[in-house]
Amino acid sequence: MQSCLFLTLLVAVVGINADTVLLTDIHKEKSNANIAACIKESGVKPEILAEAKKGNYSEDEAMKKFLLCFFNKSGIMNADGKLNLDVALANLPPGVDKNEATKALEECQHKNGKDAPDTAFTIFKCYRAATKTQVLF
Repeated sequence: MQSCLFLTLLVAVVGINADTVLLTDIHKEKSNANIAACIKESGVKPEILAEAKKGNYSEDEAMKKFLLCFFNKSGIMNADGKLNLDVALANLPPGVDKNEATKALEECQHKNGKDAPDTAFTIFKCYRAATKTQVLF
């Protein structure tokens, strides 16, 4: 379920030209709660998220903090920005190409930024570029 949240975030923020997978109501509810909490915690502006949904990624610090918060709450990344690959892979929702996701996450997990929020942002962009499957809710 945790990587469902990771993939849900990708749709919450991106969702362009992708194969799609639908989330269950339970996953949607948990993801929406985490998204709302992380918007509040990070202070990210809605227009920054709206632009990211269009594929326009801002180097905005609040956006980076939002991503780290969301990944941390979903259990796939710790507060230091280290990706928990096993958790992410173990909880992929049905319909996600597991080979594609595994390859992407294995490649992206080694990406680093200047701090934990920047690392979350870097991994997010890497994963988005490396896979076409996104989750819809």
